[in-house]
Order: sequence, then structure tokens, then C-alpha cells
Amino acid sequence: MESHRYIGAVMGDRSWRNAWSLPLPLVVAIVGASLAGYHGLNGQDTHDYLRIARTWTAWMDGAPRPVMVEHPHGYPIAGALLGRIMGSEHIALQAISAVCMLGLLLLVRGLLRRTFPGSGSIDLFVLLALGSSPFLLRYSLMVMTDVPSAVLAFMAYVCAVRWWLDRKMKWLVLALGAAALAMMVRIAVAPMLMALAVIVVHGERKGRAGRWSVIGGVTAVCCAAVLLIIPFSEVWQTLMRSPLGEWSPLNLVRRDFRLDDGDLHYTVPNIAYVVCVAGHPGFLLMGLGLLPFFRRSDLRPAHARIAAFLLVCYLLFIGGMPFQNFRMLVLAQPFVAVLLYPAFERALVWLQEKGVRLSWAVALVLLAQTVLFVRAMAPFAHQAAVERDLAAEVNALPPSRVYTHGMGGALNTYCPDVQVTELWYGVIDRFEPGSLILVRPTNLEEQWEGLAPAINWQRAGQQGVDELVIHPDGWVLGRVH
Repeated sequence: MESHRYIGAVMGDRSWRNAWSLPLPLVVAIVGASLAGYHGLNGQDTHDYLRIARTWTAWMDGAPRPVMVEHPHGYPIAGALLGRIMGSEHIALQAISAVCMLGLLLLVRGLLRRTFPGSGSIDLFVLLALGSSPFLLRYSLMVMTDVPSAVLAFMAYVCAVRWWLDRKMKWLVLALGAAALAMMVRIAVAPMLMALAVIVVHGERKGRAGRWSVIGGVTAVCCAAVLLIIPFSEVWQTLMRSPLGEWSPLNLVRRDFRLDDGDLHYTVPNIAYVVCVAGHPGFLLMGLGLLPFFRRSDLRPAHARIAAFLLVCYLLFIGGMPFQNFRMLVLAQPFVAVLLYPAFERALVWLQEKGVRLSWAVALVLLAQTVLFVRAMAPFAHQAAVERDLAAEVNALPPSRVYTHGMGGALNTYCPDVQVTELWYGVIDRFEPGSLILVRPTNLEEQWEGLAPAINWQRAGQQGVDELVIHPDGWVLGRVH
């Protein structure tokens, strides 16, 4: 790109050419979150990952081996192994998420520096687009697989790009290894990795038909073997119970869903939700401002074509699922960033031509993203505090059992001596007398009417419940007659 030298002169040879600035937002975020009392645990999944990690630690000490039920165990296993060294699975899991955040920044930086040699704005772009991204920072502080799976998927992409350009087998082996690790961490990366596999198989024109013939034959043989061993009806039922069974192109234009998770209502349809990764202030504050500077020619390089293909396939899959969750879009963010970098360079040139001081523009973006990060973290920190408060109330009334909906993970973490029963798993005929029940009635009425959690709360009321604690957030802790 002809603007490289001009931008390099504008930014200065040493302004942003060193990567030392990239970890600063993460370090500040970690310190700030710790001072605010947030330690990465809020919501069911975070507590589940910590619990699984602790069961693997127990297995290393002679306990039965954990069995995968819902979440892949790659992330908890890594937390258990590192926890042996650090003395805490909790701290280890947080450290893994933070280190993966740094790894993601360096991978994106490395790819752009190789693709756009001589550009002086790469470090600045990575800092603004990813390093200080409010949502990406937030998820890097959590005991969660979002950032670890994103860095592994992006690593598979980078290695596949190197293989595409250099045709060296080591890059293909590394891509396959990173893809396998990503699947061990989070199954949601599968659509993107399948799209990447298509690119690898399609490859160069020479031998393409033969490669597809081999892949098609192997796939046909595997499918036939499965159908010979397992009846078709069982295979079909398994597919329908999987995320693939919930996918529908009609979900792209829907914003209201009824699932096992209750009634879900959103402001915009799914297609708007997935597209927002390119311009939502929580992901990429500069995104909408960079779109006018995007050119079709930006898609000509191999790395851009591959990134665009992976991005479209993944967003179409996520948009076809019957829910909306910003966590699912974290995986897409680095690919959006890679595609928008040339637009960022043109925007810098335009600002310079308009006489805008770049240092002031950068400071304004960083300030805005800092404010957005604080706003994004506030509900998570509040939820974590509520979980600890309610667990303390339960521990002050030590029962043999507590029934709950939405607090099972937190109670398992903070009340290890109490047996926890989730109301979600099925209708309960009779509750254990003297046990506690912890629910949020307004949530049950709005989202779970006619489903097991709401039915169980009604049955507990019929059996008799003495309300002991009413939390300001609407949670009710009671004792069952």
C-alpha cells in the first residue's frame, strides 16, 4: 500500500512500533477489577469451569476421572495443571485467559506486520481495535473459554495462511494442532474450523479434484459405518438435540425465541446482532467510522479472502442459532480487525490531511473505550457481588440441601458442604422439608412460565415456604416446610 511510508512518517518511527503498549490496557483492567472485588467468577459457566478444574485436580490425587457432560475439558485441564504450580485453579484459569489475550494481540500484530511490511500504524491499530476493546478486555478477565478459544482459532487461521503462501507442511501441521486444541477448549469454534478445513482442502488448483474425491469418499464411508452401527433414527435424534438441530436460516430475521432456556426476547433480529461485531462500541468503537474507508481491493490478499470467508461462515451459523450472546462474537472480532486494517490506514491519512492531531484522536478513542469498559464490567461485577452475598446468606443458615435456579454454580463454589439441586433439570414432586430454596420470582414469571423452574417454584409455594431473605436484586431465600 502506497500510504505505508506516509503513515510511518506521520506516526514516527518509534511512536507505536514497539509492542510494549499492547498489554497496558489489560494490566490496568486486571488491577482495576481486583480493586473492585471482581475475580472472574459470575454466571453459571464460570463456576462450572472452576468446578471441573477442581475435579481434575482431585483426579490427579486419586479421585474418579471427570466425565464430560456439557463443556469441553481442555480449559479446565489446563487450569488444573497450572494450578498445581500456582497453588490455585481459580488463579490459574484467570491467568490462562489473560495470557491468551496477550497471545491474540501478538498474533494479529505479527500477521499484519508480515502482510503490510513497513507500516508504522500496526501497533496503534492493534491497541485500539483489540487491546483496549471493552468486551474483549471484559472476557479476558473471566474464568471463561471465550478468549482462549479465540486465540487458538486465530492461530489455526494464521498457520493456514502461512501454509497457503509458503506450502510448507509444518504450517499445515501447526494449523491442525491449533484447531484440535481449539475444539478441546470450546465446541462453538467448530463452524469456523470446518470452513478453514474447506479452504485447506480446496487449496491450489492442482490436484483439487483428487483431494475432494478422497475427502468425499472418506466422509461417505464414515457416514455409512455410523449408520450400520447406529440406527438412522438415533443419529437423527442426536443431530436434532445438538446445536445443529437448533439452527435455522429463519432465525436470522427473528428476535423472539422459546427454548429450554425459557422465553427469549431481543431488541433486534439475529442478523443485526451478528453484524454488530463490526461496529458495536463494545467490540470495535472505530468500526463504523472505518467502513467508509473500506475498499473491495482490501479483499484481494490471500489472508483477507480467507478471513472474510471464515467470518461470513461463522456469523451465518451464529445468526441461525435461536439466541443472542455477545460472547459468541468474541471469536469473530480479530478477523474483523484484520479486514479493517487497510481502512484504518486510509483513515489516518484522511485525518492528517484534515489537520487533526492524531495524538488527540487516539487519546479520545482510548478514553471512550475506558468508559465503555467500566460500563461493560459494572453488571458483571455486580452479579459476582450478589452471588457472594447470597452464598453468605446460605452459609449462615447451613442446610443439608438448597434448591435454586440460576445460582447453582455460585452455590457449588461458595457453599461446598451444601447439596445443591437445580430447579431447571426437571419437575420435583416433593421438596425436602427444612431445605432452602433460592430463586428470583420475577425472572421465573417473565422467562420460565410453564417450564420446570417456574413449576417447581409454584410447587414449593404449595408445600409451604417461609421467606427468610429478600435481596434488593429480587432474589428470595426461603425455607421449605
